[in-house]
Amino acid sequence: METKWQQSFFHDVPPIKMKEPLAEVLGAIREDGTINYTYEDAVKLAGHSCASVSCAYKATELALKELYGEELPVRGGIEVAFSGGGTQGANGPIGQVISFLTGAAMEYGFHGLMGNFSRSDKFHFDETMDVPSGVGFRVIFKRDDTGKMVEVLASPSKIPLEEEDMEGSRCLPLVVQGSATEEQKKKFFHYWQGKNQKILLSPPEGVFEVRDVTDYSFH
Repeated sequence: METKWQQSFFHDVPPIKMKEPLAEVLGAIREDGTINYTYEDAVKLAGHSCASVSCAYKATELALKELYGEELPVRGGIEVAFSGGGTQGANGPIGQVISFLTGAAMEYGFHGLMGNFSRSDKFHFDETMDVPSGVGFRVIFKRDDTGKMVEVLASPSKIPLEEEDMEGSRCLPLVVQGSATEEQKKKFFHYWQGKNQKILLSPPEGVFEVRDVTDYSFH
């Protein structure tokens, strides 16, 4: 039985293709195979689709393209540092999505086999990391094999809102409380999921900035 997604654009989001050496070694996928991680997978993990989830997915996609170029990214071969504490705002859910996609886990992650394939202690919340004014979050990705690092600055607040969007946003309390009419639900979904669609498929200029980093020290 397929999941009955209400948003058709979910299927338009390009998957993130990853090499997964651990899955190969343990016989889950064929040798030289890949695993596709989709936006639907991220929604399943988070339990919903919102700007935090879509920004986490897009930020990871952009970072991996910058880190690996034409190569396939290696899941589990990446270390991640995220600005702020894990319990602040939406940092926890954002971090969960990035951790899921990259394989970089916190201290309770997989500890490896015979000194290989460790995923634990490779995702870090860094409350001392500087974040430029107006930026929603900053996240740094590092390749284990080359040491190359890139950062992504995500600023979903820079997505312009039309009057129609503002009207839809005002329906949020009614939708959450279960008292919205069908028309109000429609307006809210158009606003809420429309923002995710822009983030994933056509982010406005300035919503994401990707650049190389040389001066960050992973703890």
